[in-house]
Amino acid sequence: MEKIFSELYKDLRSAAYIDADPIKNFLFHSKHNILILFYIASQQNQKSTLEEICYNISSKIISRSTVQNILKEGVQIKCLEKETNVNDKREKYYKLTSSATNVLEEWAKGQKKVFSNLHEIVIKKWKFR
Repeated sequence: MEKIFSELYKDLRSAAYIDADPIKNFLFHSKHNILILFYIASQQNQKSTLEEICYNISSKIISRSTVQNILKEGVQIKCLEKETNVNDKREKYYKLTSSATNVLEEWAKGQKKVFSNLHEIVIKKWKFR
């Protein structure tokens, strides 16, 4: 298990501090960023409104103003795109850019690789008991 935790630590550290990719840095800047971006990525067409995000992520976890600031910053660094709802011009959708989607997918593939060793570790652990 130490090997898996070590790999996770190295990956998170490099993503948050070493990596030059601004989208990856933005993603791992805080747990709030991660929650919002993965929430948006999990929605149909990878887009969501401010209202939907605030409704689905408790204000006890993240305040509305923090959500607004993260979305604004995400648009500025081209991690998110802001598009107007054609049926209701007051409503704005926040959608992942293709670059942001690629970063999330690559990160998920990397985690799959790290956790693929978990099965082997569990089997070895049970053999030695």
